[in-house]
Amino acid sequence: MKLATITCLLIIPMMMEIVLSLSCNMDYQCGTAPFGQCSGSVNDCASTQRGVSIDSSSNVLYYASVCRSISDNSNNITIKKVSVEGGVPSNVFSELESRGPDNIDKVFTVVNGVLYFDRIERQPGSNLSSFNLKSSQKATVQTGPGFFEGQLEILNGASYTCQLDYGSVNSYSIVRYPGVVGQTSPTNGKKIYVIGSSQCGPVRRGTGSNLIFTVYTYKATQSQQVVQYTTTFYKGTVTGSISLPSPFFSVSDQVSDFDIDSTGNIIVYGTQYGLFKRDGQVTTTISTESITGVTIYNKKIYYNNGFTIRSVTLDGKTTQNLIQQQTGTCSCRSGFYGDNCQSCDGQIQWEGGFPSCVPVNKEGVPTTCAYDYQCGNVPYTICSLNSCTCRENFSGKHCDECTGDKSITFNNGIPSCQ
Repeated sequence: MKLATITCLLIIPMMMEIVLSLSCNMDYQCGTAPFGQCSGSVNDCASTQRGVSIDSSSNVLYYASVCRSISDNSNNITIKKVSVEGGVPSNVFSELESRGPDNIDKVFTVVNGVLYFDRIERQPGSNLSSFNLKSSQKATVQTGPGFFEGQLEILNGASYTCQLDYGSVNSYSIVRYPGVVGQTSPTNGKKIYVIGSSQCGPVRRGTGSNLIFTVYTYKATQSQQVVQYTTTFYKGTVTGSISLPSPFFSVSDQVSDFDIDSTGNIIVYGTQYGLFKRDGQVTTTISTESITGVTIYNKKIYYNNGFTIRSVTLDGKTTQNLIQQQTGTCSCRSGFYGDNCQSCDGQIQWEGGFPSCVPVNKEGVPTTCAYDYQCGNVPYTICSLNSCTCRENFSGKHCDECTGDKSITFNNGIPSCQ
């Protein structure tokens, strides 16, 4: 038994040395986490959010991802970009993911160098936001007369949204803004179609004066659990007529997004069950993935399936994965070394499940701290403003000497000089 144990100990360092030379995309692949890490990888995003948008002036595609921070294990919602031809994505900006409202939810469109996106639903409605790609300025876009409902189309100098009416419990309308919302005045829109209690969904400009928009209805149980969505497409005009036009066609599911090709004849839409193309009266299944965002560009369909971004030709025959991995290299975290990355010439401190190697002075006291116990001689030493120091009125090498001729007394385990 002893011989077997010794043999294992000799083999393990050799294995770890080999692991550290490997390329990687995630920390766990290095075999030394959390002391080791995957450095240089940009494929640290667990999933993509809803939506996808293309800036035709630069052939760049934008989307949002939930990305893990290697440094503190937190999640960030990051707007990312990649060429429409595919490649390694890069970050545009990031925000810390919160458990409440105001998370980035869906990327909409890029117009005049400004990226528009939706923030997670609040009460009531959602928050339409913008990010200037040149100045890196974020802003909230005020939309009236109603609460923005997470749908936006900007085309040919006008903006179209689905909105919940002010002062109404559940009355929705399609609203038109005579300009680029958030960039030109007036900021108050005009209702062009009143939906009523059924909620409106994505809206798109068609060819000519056509405006295509969607309306959701659903069946629910007595406990209000949704059991079946129906999405109805309507073909109206950009000027509207308040009352709804005749239904165009219906889908037995909730449509997450759709787009129209340049001819105006083909509509591509996505649901949780797939990507579909409607050409005239014929509907074809292109993919059975769950779709969160769709756009048509240069005779290709670009879509977000919740995990990655893909493109597919309009005939559905050729699919391309756009997001390419940039691999990193397994290495030890800063300050750590050795075959298993657990050696540290200092004090190992832990925060959020991740270690850091903090230098110490000649007395063995760390240069920075987060908690009293890290300073060594508790309760005489304390961590104050991230530095170890003696408790008030104490001094000495170990902070356990009273200044002057005072004596040490304790109250609830806390010393003081009296």
